[in-house]
Amino acid sequence: MNDAAADPGDAADRVDMRDSGWRADPHPLLRQLRERSAVARDVLGIWLVGRYADVNAGLRSTKLSREPWRTPVYRQLRPFIADSPMEAMVEQWMLFNDAPKHTRLRRLANHAFRPPVIDALAERIEAVADELIDALPADGAFDLMAAFAQPLPVRVICDVLGLPANDFATTKAWSDALALIVEPVRRRADLEAAGRAAQEMADYLRAHIARHRAKGMRDDLLGALVAAQDDGSLTDDELLGNLIPLFVAGHETTTNLIGNGVLTLLRHPGELARLRADPGLTGTAVDEMLRYEGSVNIIGRHPIEPYRVGDVTIEPGETIFFLLGAANRDPAAFADPERFDIGRTPNHQLGFGAGIHFCIGAPLARLEARIALNRLLARFPALEGVDEAPRWRRLINLRGLEVLILHAVAVPAA
Repeated sequence: MNDAAADPGDAADRVDMRDSGWRADPHPLLRQLRERSAVARDVLGIWLVGRYADVNAGLRSTKLSREPWRTPVYRQLRPFIADSPMEAMVEQWMLFNDAPKHTRLRRLANHAFRPPVIDALAERIEAVADELIDALPADGAFDLMAAFAQPLPVRVICDVLGLPANDFATTKAWSDALALIVEPVRRRADLEAAGRAAQEMADYLRAHIARHRAKGMRDDLLGALVAAQDDGSLTDDELLGNLIPLFVAGHETTTNLIGNGVLTLLRHPGELARLRADPGLTGTAVDEMLRYEGSVNIIGRHPIEPYRVGDVTIEPGETIFFLLGAANRDPAAFADPERFDIGRTPNHQLGFGAGIHFCIGAPLARLEARIALNRLLARFPALEGVDEAPRWRRLINLRGLEVLILHAVAVPAA
């Protein structure tokens, strides 16, 4: 049982993540939570942790699990969702598994994200970025999200996974639906849409796996995973269950990183001018974008033994949400954290997580974002936001823009 200090405040003081502020602008709420106490509680009983030291430690702790089926609520629901394609698939994701299964699955995917492999993609990413920018109006308004930030990562991750990129509209719709799996507040209709997307995407991938196998292709990640399945290192469910999150995560968060980053630069014209004057700052700028307006706000964990945060003991079977958006603006970890500084060093932001579940695609996301920013700023000497209040997606965890209308003046391509 939690000790006397375990429930900060009474029920009236509990956080309600259904509050519209979590979607419109979560930072004031995150700051209040972080300043009030080391741990708070949502109205549904989920523990919320937002201080950098606690979040960083929690993401690395072996006392906490990523596996949701460790919770009593999930175990109670499991018999009723046993036939759900979505649940069967999600249970295979390396994202939701601990060692040793996580270790085995990650090892199979790791080779596609090694530095030499990622570096070799730079030329291809530059070519795709230039092609998309060439299609933008030379002098006029366009939606950065639909015209650039969404298709660029999709085409890149399709290359990495050996999938055709010409099914963008369909795969994007599936990705949007499946991304709701990591949302803390979901409607029944959202779960139903995710279930349909899981089934349809599984059928789609089975067809491509069959073609890969028939052609004996082994020079991309899909080919390598098919080979692992053929030699018994990977089951059918594990193969499908890890292609899908690699695809979804491989473009969902990068799309948000590009969109959030460009918007943040526009809101800080001094830093935008600084980056234009010194493109060499793009690497630190990307880390600062992840810190200041990251793509992911929440990572969940479940205690496997009593776990202490501040004066609170959280028991096995409960759920903890580590709030990356709060931790990344903690003044105990970052000097002047509300200031956007593209040259900030050091910058130990947690936008890609930490510990064994540190984002496997982080090097690729960083490379794509650096190239995207450099290419956009080089082509457009003047770039302005048209909407004073850009439309954010109706999500709490995966923070990104639905639309970002820009007006630009281009330099003719060489």
